[in-house]
Amino acid sequence: MDSDTELLSLSLSNVSYPALSSTLSTSRRVTLPVELWHEIMSYMTQSSIYNLTFTCCYLRWLAQPSLFKLFIVRFNYVSIPATSGRRDTYPATSLARLSVLRTAHIANSVNEIRLLPSTFLYRHDKGLPSPQLVDTLFSYLPSLVNLRTLVCHDIEFSRHNLLALSRIPQLTNLELQSCRTSCQFEDFPDFSSLALETLNFAYPFNAQVYFNNPLFVSLLIQPRNLRKISVGPATDVLFAMTKTHPPTTLSVLEIPVSCVQSLLFIPVITSCSSVQKLSLYMTTGDSYLPPLDYVPPDILPNLRSYQGPNTYSLWFTRDRPIHSIDLVLPVQPNDICTSIRNLSDKIEFFFCKINGIDANLIKTIHMRFPSLKHLTISGTPIDIDTLSSVLSDAKVHNSNLTSIELTMGTGESRLTDGWAVAVANMFLSYLIRIYPFLERARLIYQPQVSIVWICPEEKKRPITTIENSELRIEKEEAPYKTNAVWDSLRFLS
Repeated sequence: MDSDTELLSLSLSNVSYPALSSTLSTSRRVTLPVELWHEIMSYMTQSSIYNLTFTCCYLRWLAQPSLFKLFIVRFNYVSIPATSGRRDTYPATSLARLSVLRTAHIANSVNEIRLLPSTFLYRHDKGLPSPQLVDTLFSYLPSLVNLRTLVCHDIEFSRHNLLALSRIPQLTNLELQSCRTSCQFEDFPDFSSLALETLNFAYPFNAQVYFNNPLFVSLLIQPRNLRKISVGPATDVLFAMTKTHPPTTLSVLEIPVSCVQSLLFIPVITSCSSVQKLSLYMTTGDSYLPPLDYVPPDILPNLRSYQGPNTYSLWFTRDRPIHSIDLVLPVQPNDICTSIRNLSDKIEFFFCKINGIDANLIKTIHMRFPSLKHLTISGTPIDIDTLSSVLSDAKVHNSNLTSIELTMGTGESRLTDGWAVAVANMFLSYLIRIYPFLERARLIYQPQVSIVWICPEEKKRPITTIENSELRIEKEEAPYKTNAVWDSLRFLS
């Protein structure tokens, strides 16, 4: 028996596959080095890797870890009555499926775990997932040596779960959606030793079941390597941050706009002197912007990037070395021009949403931001005639801009790939006249579909022409659901 086949047999000894012996002979025909196969698979989509697992035993063994780097567990809610007549697809086998984490071959490949509700049961009057399922999953977590990201929805953390979470020292990203804990503050474990860098904790502010969450949040911001905190839409994150001083490594703070009306807002952001990016986001369905009368000029001395409503932009950009601004709410071109004239002229990255585009806006942007390197304009699709007219009337020529992103209006709800590339080339032919040193462009023409152009390194500057072969279509591929790849754990007979 050759060494590769022997290693395969030993590694599979923990899992029962009756058809394994009949397929080992097929493995002898695969002679490429393992490293080369891994390189090939790095260029493949999840669906292609899934298909690869059905070719032979050896390639199935090599491809399986790639499918389980993202490990998704979906659950039903215990509040669903057994007599409802609804077919219970997931809970009946979820516990059995989790047993695959006992196999080192799969467990060592898991980088991210998502514990999510079944989509068709996601509603406001839901209950909680089975405690047995949650406890079983969390009991495996400390043994997953390469686990970096954990995403949980609708989980009530017990002390057992929190202890398991505190024993994952390599965890760097934690996302909790509508989660809570039944523990009292004195029962919380110490999280300060975690390597956590990113915390995303979202829960509503009007539900009584989340009364303990401010203390829960204060527990999770204990790690001293924390670089990003995103919490809301509940505003009690401010209270939590008064209980635990923010780490000195914190560079990104994302909180809901409603926080600005709290008396704790100014004291909290004053304590976050290391923050370099502040994001004030609007919650879904909320259109109210509370007034912000004053922001001390000496707070957030290291702020470099602001993301939020245009209304507050001046308070956080004046007298600070800001280089990036993202205005997240749609505004009229005239209103945004007024704001731009009051912003710093050192801006290098500018993002805005507008209700229409005109030449005055383009001209104002480039006159006010002479060092601009990236420009994103969204909110309204721009057709080719409008773009031609606006750029012609603006009479600007910017040699510093190297990257641009626009929403391309085509007049058609669906385009063939070839026609979309042709239309994008027409757009780019106008853009390179104004931005001759452009290096990258993204034109979004359908939800989650865009055309990307990256200037070849060997191409001479300034750019005068763009070939269709330089354009590529990018489509956001949904992560392959773990529940759809369990068949890859069974070998062909």
